[in-house]
Amino acid sequence: MYGIEVSAGQGNLFLDIPGLCDLTLLALLNIIFSGKTKIPCLKRKHIYFSLTILLVMSLSSVKKRVFEILNVAEDGDYVSLAFDIFIFSVIVLNIAVLILGSIRSVLEKYWLIFLLISLFTMIIFIIEYVLRIWSCTSDPRYSEPLKGRIRWALTPFALIDLLVILPYFAFLLFGVDLTALVILRIFRLLKVIKYSDSLSLVVKVIKNERKTLFTTYAALIMVLLVAGTLMYQVEGSAQPEKFASIPDGMWWGVITLATIGYGDVVPITVAGKLLGSIIALIGIGLFALPAGILASGFSREIESAHRAREDEEVYLCPHCKQEVTKKDLWKK
Repeated sequence: MYGIEVSAGQGNLFLDIPGLCDLTLLALLNIIFSGKTKIPCLKRKHIYFSLTILLVMSLSSVKKRVFEILNVAEDGDYVSLAFDIFIFSVIVLNIAVLILGSIRSVLEKYWLIFLLISLFTMIIFIIEYVLRIWSCTSDPRYSEPLKGRIRWALTPFALIDLLVILPYFAFLLFGVDLTALVILRIFRLLKVIKYSDSLSLVVKVIKNERKTLFTTYAALIMVLLVAGTLMYQVEGSAQPEKFASIPDGMWWGVITLATIGYGDVVPITVAGKLLGSIIALIGIGLFALPAGILASGFSREIESAHRAREDEEVYLCPHCKQEVTKKDLWKK
């Protein structure tokens, strides 16, 4: 039941209209155009006002529901989950077409199918982007109609969506081929992390160990800079075509520290070989550090999760015959 206050002459009239929340749009329109109503105090202007309120409330509810569907599904929201699966499938299909389309023989044979799939996925992406920017105001962070939408449009995922859509328009309007940017859409698949406990654990461990990892990689970059500079000084005169600059020396440092060893650039002087041996040994230790840090982080998180499960395990108290957990026992 809705109470609606409207202006009526010299005062205000409060209409308490039973069942208004159950009236359909068709029934309201029928009342408006026929001018007939079983409610004596209800005039046509009141019906117009009621209809306006009902439409505004319905639009707000629709926007909120669209926002819920477009974002990561909550437990029990199967419509949102189905939408996520559909979008993931469209993204994978779009990227598959992009990859297969780079093979000339395949493109010449199936170009029409690829074109239709590209058009279909483009339409889906555009519709999704428009719906997202329309419904984003349902999020309290972006509640302002204009500024909120601008802030949302500048978020990482929104920028990725925009960069995916723009290449199609750039090609249609200006003939500029930017379709390679479509591959950025693959980053939207990161949303699948929510549905996987294992992937969530990986993200959590990296987040917890980010400071230690940053320090390790900072040390690795410093070693790389020193190695590239020294190798340029040592081998530059002996192999000017291969060590023509410090970046060339840094390229050698990357493949040496990573113990890849392409063989395209190798030191030939005694000093260069000695330096190369030292850098290779340092690389083994430095590249092993992040693996050890992550392994330690995984061990702590798994142990913590195991303890949490044990604390939540229910036991039957032999004295009071009540169900208790280890957490409850520790509190007592």
